[in-house]
Order: sequence, then structure tokens, then C-alpha cells
Amino acid sequence: MGTVINFLPSWVLFLVVLLLGIGAGEAGAWLKPKRERNQLKEKEGPGASLIGSILGLLAFMLAFTFSITASRLAERKNLVAQQAIALGTCYLRTSLIPEKQATPTRQLLSEYTDLLIESANSAEIKKNIARLGTYHKRIWEQTATLVDEKMDPELRALYIESVNQVLDIFEKRKTVVTIFRIPGTLWLALILLYILAMFVVGAGYNARKDHRNTRLYIMTASFALIVVLIAEMDSLTKLSSFTVSQQPLKDVQDLIREQAAYRSGKNFSLPANTDSIRSKP
Repeated sequence: MGTVINFLPSWVLFLVVLLLGIGAGEAGAWLKPKRERNQLKEKEGPGASLIGSILGLLAFMLAFTFSITASRLAERKNLVAQQAIALGTCYLRTSLIPEKQATPTRQLLSEYTDLLIESANSAEIKKNIARLGTYHKRIWEQTATLVDEKMDPELRALYIESVNQVLDIFEKRKTVVTIFRIPGTLWLALILLYILAMFVVGAGYNARKDHRNTRLYIMTASFALIVVLIAEMDSLTKLSSFTVSQQPLKDVQDLIREQAAYRSGKNFSLPANTDSIRSKP
């Protein structure tokens, strides 16, 4: 269910959910006994209580599902920022290790950052995760060779800590993005409860058909909008306003390129705002 919902375009998902609700409501009105349908008024009783209870349960399920998705979206944004900080720190700390390991590690970190940005919201997420795992192995192989180097143990430990942080944050981000998603069982339960609620609502209305349809359309359209909103936030590949910005990683990418240009001595210049910095007498 979750795969189908995330695969459908947003407008298609909206129409599908809308038609499901309208169909369930009309089915409830059609199956209602004729004797009750022909009454203009009906005293409030168990039927009204049942409608209120089911709609309340549906609202609770919507709020619960939305809360899960919103929390996950916030965590994804936070992890992108943490990952950018860890990558930038690790890259800068390569200056603390011998050049024999520093040069290939800088190249690996540069390519790794480019792939991270490219992989964001990509449909081939599993393939890209495997490629990123290859970079992890190669970066760690370079790090492991530091054991045989004669260098300050504290500097070695400081650099290894930064590498470990890069790898750990990636694992956290991978888990949140690919595993901590809305389960298909929850989607199924939500849709079934929605259909049942619209069925009961349709069966409970004694008003004229045009009034009943207006109210039913409003309720189903409202639910469909919320479902589309949740699906947009939960999706991995849909480009929407809820797409997590990769700007922190792009800033690290710019830093890496500036550092590479500085080391090569080509096309490097200080930022424009440094011209206004003057030393005091």
C-alpha cells in the first residue's frame, strides 16, 4: 500500500482517494433501508453517536500519521545539516595527517559529497546507497593506514573521530530515509477506516440528495488533501515543496572546491568582503 501511494502522482492520488470516499458514501446511502431514507427527520440516537465516533477515530489516525511524517521530515533536515558539518570538519582535518593519505582522502571526500547531492531524491536510491558504501570502504582503508604512520597520536585520534562521525551520520540518515517511513499496514488501516467512515456518513444522512452530496464531497476532498500532503512528505523521489534542501552539502562542496583551488594555486581569490578588512595601527 505504501509503495502504491508513493508511486502515484499527487493529483492521481487525490482523485483516487476522493472517488473512494464518494463511492463509499453513496453506497452507504443506497444500502440504507427505504423506510429510513424516506424520513425527513430522524431523532438523534445511536446512529449519530456512531458517525461522531468513527469520524473522531479517523481524525485521530490522520493526526497520528501526520505527526509521524512531520517528525521524520524534521529529522531528515537535521541530519543533512549534521552530515554537512561532519564532512566539512573531516575534510579540513585531512591537513593533520600525512600527505600520502591526505591527497587521496580529499579526492574521495570530494567525489563522495558530489554523489550525496546527486543522490538526493533520486529514484535509484538503493543503487546510490551501494555506491556511497564503496566510498566509505575506501575512505576507511586510507584512514586505517595511519596506524603505521609516525604522527601525533592525539591528531590521529582526532582525525579518526571525524571519519567515524561521517560514517555514523550517513547510517543514521539512511535509516531515517529508507526505513523509518509510514508502514504499509498503517496506510491500509487509514484507507479502510476512511472508507468505513464515509460509508457510515452516507448512511446516516436523511437530508436531500444534493445537500448530502455537498457535505460528502467536502469531507472526502478534505481527507484526500491531507493524504496527499502526508504522501508528499513521506515520499523519497517526489519533487515537492517538502523536498529536503541539500544547501548545507552544497556549501561543503563549495568549500572543498575552494580548498582544492587554493592548493593547486589556480583561480583562487579571497571573498570580496575581505577587501574591507583592515588592520588597526
